[in-house]
Amino acid sequence: MFYCRLSRPPEWMMLHRTLLLVLFLIFGCTRNDVTETTTAEPELLPAPMSWPTFDEAVATAAETDKLILIDIYAPWCGWCQKMQQEVYTDAALVAYVQDNFAYGRLNIDDAETRHDFWGHNLSSMELGYHLGAAGTPTTVFLGSDGSYITKCPGYWAKDDFSLALRYVATGAWQHTSFSEFSQF
Repeated sequence: MFYCRLSRPPEWMMLHRTLLLVLFLIFGCTRNDVTETTTAEPELLPAPMSWPTFDEAVATAAETDKLILIDIYAPWCGWCQKMQQEVYTDAALVAYVQDNFAYGRLNIDDAETRHDFWGHNLSSMELGYHLGAAGTPTTVFLGSDGSYITKCPGYWAKDDFSLALRYVATGAWQHTSFSEFSQF
């Protein structure tokens, strides 16, 4: 039988390997972007839309006769945050919402805040479910008197959501299906 006995490498070779490994870990795991951060302008992200409360939206609609847009969300909801960051930061979309709707937000996880709506005293959680929000995010559209128009459940990309806003704001929902409206 043939046995090969592996001998131990000399100490200088072990020291050399250890030093190379340490240098690799130090310089390979750190980013050298000091010059980039000191010379580059910080990128400013657009601020998300400022939201009144549900009750403020209903009061504004009563005064202005505007349709109501309610963003139903939960603080833990990743898709809600994505919609805030990617959809409600678009200047044209925000201006359209502000011009055409009385708008507000409703935290579906809030079981303590109470709202007098439709002749009932409901928590935000109960109201969200009565408005048809089975999950978050859900955008609900109401008439200026609080009558139900429609809802957009889930995350909507900016272009699709802009189309839905126009569909409701123009009154097309009264005589045209959304699929027909979206073909124009």
